[in-house]
Amino acid sequence: MGQQISRGEVKRKQKPRLNTIKRIFGYISHHWQLKAILMLIVLTTILDVLSPAVIGGIIDIVRDAAAGKAIKPGIGIGGVTFNFLYPIVSWVASMSGFDPNQATLLVFSLSLVAISAITGLFNYLQRYASTIISQKGSFDLRQDMYNSLLEQSFSFYDKQRTGQLMARATGDINMLGRFFNFGLRMLLSSGLLTIMVIYSLVSINPELTLVSVVVLPFILFAARKYSQKIGPLWRAVREQNGVITSVIQENLSGVRVVRGFSREPFEEEKFYRECEKYFDVNVNMAKIRAFFMPLASFISSIGIVMIIWHGGGQVISGTLSLGSMVAFYFYLARLMRPIRMIGFMTSMFVRATTAGDRVFEIIDAEIDVSDREDAEDLKTIEGRINFEEVWFSYDGENMVLRDINLEVKPGETIAILGATGSGKSSIINLIPRFYDVTKGAIKIDGKDIRDLTIKSLREHIGIVRQDPFIFSTTLWENIVYGVKVVKFDDVVKAARRAKIHEFISSLPDRYDTRVGERGVTLSGGQKQRVAIARALLKNPKILILDDSTSSVDTQTEYEIQQALDELLVDRTTFIITQRLSSIKKADYIIVLEDGNIAEEGRHEELMELNGIYRSLYETQVSEIDEGREA
Repeated sequence: MGQQISRGEVKRKQKPRLNTIKRIFGYISHHWQLKAILMLIVLTTILDVLSPAVIGGIIDIVRDAAAGKAIKPGIGIGGVTFNFLYPIVSWVASMSGFDPNQATLLVFSLSLVAISAITGLFNYLQRYASTIISQKGSFDLRQDMYNSLLEQSFSFYDKQRTGQLMARATGDINMLGRFFNFGLRMLLSSGLLTIMVIYSLVSINPELTLVSVVVLPFILFAARKYSQKIGPLWRAVREQNGVITSVIQENLSGVRVVRGFSREPFEEEKFYRECEKYFDVNVNMAKIRAFFMPLASFISSIGIVMIIWHGGGQVISGTLSLGSMVAFYFYLARLMRPIRMIGFMTSMFVRATTAGDRVFEIIDAEIDVSDREDAEDLKTIEGRINFEEVWFSYDGENMVLRDINLEVKPGETIAILGATGSGKSSIINLIPRFYDVTKGAIKIDGKDIRDLTIKSLREHIGIVRQDPFIFSTTLWENIVYGVKVVKFDDVVKAARRAKIHEFISSLPDRYDTRVGERGVTLSGGQKQRVAIARALLKNPKILILDDSTSSVDTQTEYEIQQALDELLVDRTTFIITQRLSSIKKADYIIVLEDGNIAEEGRHEELMELNGIYRSLYETQVSEIDEGREA
């Protein structure tokens, strides 16, 4: 079994977290839209960096023109921008007859409009491509998780809560989708913007840049503390969300029990307590966010004040132009934007990695029962089954079956009896490999079932449970479930044998009638007969009936038994039952007690032993006689 999902688990190692990040990116890195997003981010960032240089250039142009001075290119990015736009200025001046200063001012002003328009277009394309990436990444993650859940062994579900699994399949994957769509784009653009802005600042005034970065260590230190505190809390939020989902799921599934025992106040109080825990964790997260965000803004403001004071002095002394000072301020404002967003980005990053950890725990969960590398397909079988010194334990320690030896010939019907907890269900769960034996072997036609592919093995086995599962779809789809090619006449024939055809025919939509969730619109006996029809249609060589007539009345049981008598011919059948009608017709009977075969043989042989079986049989006979007398 893989790593068990435990509530409140908050300790995360650094190396696994890095592996989680790599795996998250692996779900989107192969899509071409990601390359398009990267290119658009680069172009948008370049345009974003040009705007302050253009604004600073306009201020210097106006100042020089007002003073009657010749217009000079700026420094750094401003100089590059000026050299790029000046040929356009010359062309506009020659074509329009404008004064060179007016032409320069016009071209620089219109360039801001052009930059804004192109930036808007690129941002639109970024968001569109990011949405596609987000949906594709989420789709692949959701598919991998769903496939993992379907492939998991029964032992996996023995240790998990459905609500926790649902929370991971929905909330956690949705969180990763938001990260793909918004968080990833923000991280990339912020990182690139920071690099280019720092370069621009240095190109304008290295001394002023050193003054501006004094506050950065304090902001980064605060961001690290924020990440350390917010990470465990966010995982606790996701875990508690799973708990709430579990409580809701359990109560909706068992609403009839809750109402029947008048436990509404108890369940409401239980739900209130879980919601209160969820509320408290979210409030604690909000406190940390509410403290960090203003703190980052305050530290950033100190840096801006220092820049204005020091840069203003340089403008007064003439070592820095006013336009360069304004451009520096705008660059610094752009730099402070991603710095102020460190807390938000850190929070989203932590949420994404936490969600990824929770999702990958399911995807990576070890499958206890799986095909061996050299497993072969089971194509045709006779139906001979041997249990050879079989021991079985659910937890690896406490044995529920001990030294089971049993030989079943093709076509025989084996009845399995025993008290609750004696191991009856464990035996039939081992045949289709829902679990693997702890010791010993189960063989079909002399082949160890562990040497066969699970899919081919189960194709030859039909199972009718005591509590059959009915899907919330049509009766037709419930009956043909698991059968690849089917004819209408075959479905009707199976339904007739299961004594359910007349009921279906009486419905307005007949076989197209939709049943409620888990077949809520059907009675227990009707659900049982639909499940029997499903097994009849599959026509398996090995049949397992887990007390399959327990939910029907005596008359219906008699009718179903007649259909089963026909079905059991030339099939190896295992029947868990306490009904005399099923016991007496069995070719062989085993009686389990505490995981051991206490008695075995035919009906007559077991009656002569005067043991557990005879006591059980006589008890049922006396109960039937008493019922008749009443």
